[in-house]
Amino acid sequence: MFASIEYETTTRIAPKSPDAYKASSQDSVDASSQYQFIDFRAAASPDRQKRMPPIVEQIITGLATLTELPGGSTAKYRTLPTLLLYDNTGLDLFDRITYLPEYYLTDCEIDVLRTNIDGIVAQIPDDSDVIELGCGSLRKTQILLDALNQRRSGVTYYAIDVMPQPLHDSMDSLAPKFVNVSFVALCGTYDEVLTHFKKSTRRKTLLWLGSSIGNFSCDGAVKFLTDISDSALAVNDAVIIGMDKQKAPEIIMAAYHDSQDITVKFELNALSHANYIFSSYIAELNGSLSASDERGACIFDVDKFRYTGEYDEEVGRHNAYLEALEDTLVKWPREIAGQVKELCGNDSDLLLKRGERIYIESSHKYGDGSASVLARSTGLTHAAQWQDSRSYYMLNLFRKPPATMSPPPAIESSSLGKWSEPIHRVRMMLQQPLDLGAQSRYPTIPSLPEWRHLWSAWDALVLHIIPRRCLHDRPIDLRHPFIFYLGHVPAFADIHMAAAEKAPLTEPQSYAQWFERGIDPNIENLSICHSHSEVPKEWPLLDDILAYRDRVRARFANWFDAYERGGRRAEADAARHVWMAFEHEALHFETLLYMVLQMNPEDIQAPIEASFAPLGGRRPRESWVRYAGGSDLVFGLAGDNESAMQGQELPSGHVFGWDNESSQIRISLKPFSIRSQPITNGEYLAFLQTLSGSSESVDGLVPQSWISLNHEPALTGDYGVRTVVGMPSITTTEAAMWPVCVSQKQANAYAKWSGKRLPTEAEWIHASRTYHLARALATGDRKAEFAASKSVDGFLDQEMNPGSVQEILQQPYDMFVPSDANVDLASWHPQPVIADGAIFIGNAWEWTSTQFYPYDGFKPSAMYPGYSADFFDPISDHAPDSTHYVVQGGSYATHRRIAHRQTFRNWYQRGYPYVLATFRLVDEY
Repeated sequence: MFASIEYETTTRIAPKSPDAYKASSQDSVDASSQYQFIDFRAAASPDRQKRMPPIVEQIITGLATLTELPGGSTAKYRTLPTLLLYDNTGLDLFDRITYLPEYYLTDCEIDVLRTNIDGIVAQIPDDSDVIELGCGSLRKTQILLDALNQRRSGVTYYAIDVMPQPLHDSMDSLAPKFVNVSFVALCGTYDEVLTHFKKSTRRKTLLWLGSSIGNFSCDGAVKFLTDISDSALAVNDAVIIGMDKQKAPEIIMAAYHDSQDITVKFELNALSHANYIFSSYIAELNGSLSASDERGACIFDVDKFRYTGEYDEEVGRHNAYLEALEDTLVKWPREIAGQVKELCGNDSDLLLKRGERIYIESSHKYGDGSASVLARSTGLTHAAQWQDSRSYYMLNLFRKPPATMSPPPAIESSSLGKWSEPIHRVRMMLQQPLDLGAQSRYPTIPSLPEWRHLWSAWDALVLHIIPRRCLHDRPIDLRHPFIFYLGHVPAFADIHMAAAEKAPLTEPQSYAQWFERGIDPNIENLSICHSHSEVPKEWPLLDDILAYRDRVRARFANWFDAYERGGRRAEADAARHVWMAFEHEALHFETLLYMVLQMNPEDIQAPIEASFAPLGGRRPRESWVRYAGGSDLVFGLAGDNESAMQGQELPSGHVFGWDNESSQIRISLKPFSIRSQPITNGEYLAFLQTLSGSSESVDGLVPQSWISLNHEPALTGDYGVRTVVGMPSITTTEAAMWPVCVSQKQANAYAKWSGKRLPTEAEWIHASRTYHLARALATGDRKAEFAASKSVDGFLDQEMNPGSVQEILQQPYDMFVPSDANVDLASWHPQPVIADGAIFIGNAWEWTSTQFYPYDGFKPSAMYPGYSADFFDPISDHAPDSTHYVVQGGSYATHRRIAHRQTFRNWYQRGYPYVLATFRLVDEY
C-alpha cells in the first residue's frame, strides 16, 4: 500500500512522512520486517505549531457553550471531547476496566469472535487489507489474526491510532506471533490516514471493534461511517463494527460504575489530560522545555470533581458526566486570552456551580434492528451479524454496494435503539394541535439526487447483474426480452417530459413508438393482451439505446436546473408528469429484478457478496394481533384531482397518486385477527411435504421463487431461494425464515389448508397503519399496556384522541413504518421475519383476497388512461388465474416513496407466480 519505504532490520521502522510514499495495489510490506511504522501526523501543514491545536479549541468551545444532548433531552450541558479519556494513562485504566467482572463487553466480544471466527474469516479474502480503527487489543484482535494467519495468505493488517506508543506496544506483541500476516502501524487521525486507502485496488475490511460507535450520537455515527465509506471503501469492501446491545439497566449501570472505582479514575483522568494539553500548548508558546514548567496553565482542579452517570432506558444510552463538588473556576491561561475571546466572545473565566455537570461521553446501546437502520442511513448494506451466547453484544458486517436506490434517509435521533422507532416524532403526535403537514417525508417532485440514485440502481441491474450476452433473453415468456426495458424506461420518461415541457420528443422519436408500452398478457390465453407498442423486427443496438437514455437523462437534469432557478415552482401538470416518470422507473426496477431471478443462476453477476446465516434451531414464533375494526374507516388518497389541478400552480406539500388511489372511500370492518408474520419458506415447504405425504396433489404449488439445489424429485431434495446474490438453502440457512414468495393461487391453497383465509385489502391496510402507529407509541410503560390490550385499534383509542388517530391514519404516507423495514434495496434479498412484533412493509408485497377494482368515483388519468383501467376485471364468483388481485406493502426492491405511501395499490394476476409477493393469514375474532 505505502511504497518506497527504506526498511530497518528491527521490530520497528523509523517514522517517515507519508508524502514520501506512493500508494499502489502492488505494494507489500517487507516480510523480513516485523512491522512498519508510518507517522501520518507529519502530513499536517507546516505552520501547525503556530496554530491553536484543534483539541484545545474543542475544549474551550465545549466548556463555554451549553449543548442539548440528542434524543429528546431538554437539559443543556457544558461538554468535553471524549478523546480526552484516551491518553496513555486512560488507555491503561481502560485496559484494567476490561478485566473487571462487571464490565461484560470484552468477554462478550471475545465470545463472539471465538464462536463465530469461521464465519468472520470467510468474509475476508486472500490478498486483502484488514484495517483496525484503533491499535489492536491483544486479547481480541489476536483471535482474528490467528485465524487469518492459518487460513489466509497475502493479508496485511493495519492498525491506526493517534498516539505512537500504544501502536508500538501492540505491534511489538502481535507482529512476531503471526508470520503469515504483514503488519503496518499508522499513526494519525482517521481523516489523515484513511484517504490513502482509497487509491488501493486491494480488497479491504475495516475493523471497528469494542463499542466505540456507542460514543457517537446517532447523527455522529452516521456521519463518521459515511465519511469512512467515502474516503476508504470501494464496492464490496467491508466494515465490521462492534455494537453493545440493550439489556437490563442494572447490568449496564454496573458496567460503568464498578465496585473498585477504576471507572471513576478513568473518567476523572480526562481532566488531568486536559490540564496536560493546555500546559503543553502554553509551554510551546512560551518556549518552555516541558509542560511541567507551565503548571499554572492547568484549567481544572481535579479534586473538585466527581464522576457520575445515568442510563436513559427509553433512548438506550448511558451518559457520563464530571460533576463539580463545589463552586469552582475554569481559568483560561493569560497567554491565550485573545484566542479565547475570539472563540467565545469574551475571555472571562468560567464559574461552575456546585452540582453542575460537564458531559464527557455517551455509550449507546442498540436494538436488534439498529444495524439495518445504520446501514441504510450510510448507504451501506448490512451483510451479516454475529452475537455472543447471551445476546448482550453483536458484531455487524457492512458492505459497500454498487448502488443505492435512494439517497440515505436522515436518521431519527433515537432510531438506533429499541424498536427502531422515531420516538421524538411520536411525542410530536401526542401534542396538540397536530402538525401533520410538517411530517411529510417526501417532496412532491422527486429531486434530482433521488433520480440519480434510481438511475445508478437501474444501471447496476441492467448493465452489471445482467450480462450483456443475456440482454435479448426472455426468462419469463409473458414479458419482453430485457433489452426492451432498457429502452422502455427512458422512452416513457421522455414522453412525459415532452408533455411537461410542451416540446418535441427526444431523437430518435421512433423509440417512443417501439418502447412506450410493454406487454402483460392474460396468463391463461396469451392472445388476450392490452394495447401495447409496436414490436420491431429487430431491437435497436444496445449502444444506441444507452445513448438515447443519456440524452433523456440530460433532459431531466436540465428541467431540474430550470426548476431550481425558477424558485422551485412548477405547474401541477408538469410536476405530475415528472413524478409519474419517476415512479414508473422505480416500479419497473422491480419488474426487471423478478425477471432476473428466473434466469439461469450461473448467468447472474452478483452485485455484492452476501452471506447467509445458518438456520440452527431457529423457527418462526407464530403470534396473532387482534383488531376491533369499526365503521366509517377511511381509505384512499384525498385531494389529488388531476383534472381540477390542470393548468394550476403546484400546491405546496401536495401528494401525487395514481388514478386507482383516488378518491377516499369509507368502509366498515368486523373484528378480525391477523398473523404477525407472513408465512415463511420453511413453513410453506412443510405444507408441501405434508400434502405430498397424503393423497392431495402438489401440482402447481411449488413456488417459482425456489430452485432445486440437488435435482432430486420434487420435495425430496433441498430447495434454494432465488436471489441475485446466491441461492441459499431453505433447509439449512436463514432463508427458511424469509417470507415465501408465491402466487395468490398458491397463497390461497395454504390458507385453505390451514383453516384460515387471506386478508381483504381493507383489513390489511387497517392492520398495517394502526399497528405501526401503536408500536411506535408502545415505549416505556406503554409497551406492557400494548401487549395486554384487547386490540391494536383499541389501544390507540386509549392513548390518543380517536379523532387524532383517524387524522394520522388518513395521511398519505405511513409516518411510522419502522426504520429497519427491508425496502429500497436495504438488502438485495429478503430478511428473516422478526420474532417480536410485526412489520407489514418490506421483504415482499402481500397478497389480499380483494380483486383489483376501482374505488367509487374513479376517473382514469388523462396522462396515462390505461395504467389501471386496462386491468380491472369483471367482479364474479369465478376467480380464474388471470383475474387481478391487490397486493399491498412493498418488497425489498420497492422504492421507499412507494412502500411508505399507504394509499398505493399494486396488483397482479392471481396465478402469476414470479412476483415478489408473500401472504399472511387472517382469522375471525
